[in-house]
Amino acid sequence: MSSKIATVLTDAGIRNAVSIKGSKGLTKGFLNDSCIPALTAYEYRGYIISAWARPEFTNGSTSVGIVYKRGGFGSIIQVQRIEGQLFETKEQAEQHGLGLCKEWIDKQIRVQDDDGGVKRFA
Repeated sequence: MSSKIATVLTDAGIRNAVSIKGSKGLTKGFLNDSCIPALTAYEYRGYIISAWARPEFTNGSTSVGIVYKRGGFGSIIQVQRIEGQLFETKEQAEQHGLGLCKEWIDKQIRVQDDDGGVKRFA
């Protein structure tokens, strides 16, 4: 695994993080050098994606995926928030949220290719 400095977005703002290149073309970001994840973010096809499990009053969690892109001057801009479905476990919901982000990005890239390179968000 290779390490590099990355930037991830947290509720408190933008902070420097250590990132580790993982399988499936994703880079996993952590908020400190000891690799204890506070908010895990991945780089996927030029976007930054993150997912979390929103606890529900019923037994379970709803999957939520968030897609960001890098802006000017080192900023990170949220471009899409996707709510999924209810899952029994937090882990299932988080994995589903990441999948929703990947699907959305893949669709945007297909739209870009179909429009001759002009990027628009659906």
